Amino acid sequence: MAPILAADIPSLSLLYKLKKLDKAQTTPVAGASPRHNDRIALIRGDITTLAVDAIVNAANKSLLGGGGVDGAIHRAAGPGLVRECRALGGCDTGAAKLTDAYNLPCRNVIHTVGPIYDDPRPDRSEAALRSCYRASLDLAVQHGLKTIAFSGISTGVYGYPSLDACQVACDTVKSFLDQHGQKLDKVIFVTFETKDVRSYDSTLPLYFPPDTKTSVDQEKAAKDQAAEAKATASKLPDVPTTDPADPDPDHAQKKQKQNGEA
Repeated sequence: MAPILAADIPSLSLLYKLKKLDKAQTTPVAGASPRHNDRIALIRGDITTLAVDAIVNAANKSLLGGGGVDGAIHRAAGPGLVRECRALGGCDTGAAKLTDAYNLPCRNVIHTVGPIYDDPRPDRSEAALRSCYRASLDLAVQHGLKTIAFSGISTGVYGYPSLDACQVACDTVKSFLDQHGQKLDKVIFVTFETKDVRSYDSTLPLYFPPDTKTSVDQEKAAKDQAAEAKATASKLPDVPTTDPADPDPDHAQKKQKQNGEA
């Protein structure tokens, strides 16, 4: 499969324009704004095919590969990746480490270790997951990486509910862009399984709603034009319902004579 360039991955602005993404069915979260819609992108597919600055690997603590996305990234990258990862000495939950990408079309791989979902203490899982996204974004900025792609972290065998994980991802990315938006060109959310597709389709509009300014302006302009037309029409004379009166009193007599009348 040919690599997919970052520029070819649709932003939220484009997805809204093409009606590929709908506005939220409920009220957006406090502070929601369309200001980052050109920097947030969404694609369903294989993260190993993205030719971006960095893809984020949902790794295990050893960093030596595993199942799911982790295994797919290691297989596509080739043996050089596991050799470099072996020298890193593992990674703690919530932390992130950077490697080269080897045979992958991206420039670098950021490895982050998500939490195993803790049902009795979901707040601890949330804090660790939030740290994964924040650490990965920080690492990208530190290394001058402008485009970064995330698949769902911890939503596979680690059992994090997809919708809850998606909310954490969107909120963390939004907060980061609010502070450092100019340092990143595009943050890409990559979905594959149906549960993740549904979660992002429903959650992204809550944090990054469509920009309605254009439509509001157009509606106002249409109303102004209608009001102006109505005002202009009120100044015009009424349409006559009878023949106009002849201003020349002798004209009627002249007309009668021309018609042979006495």
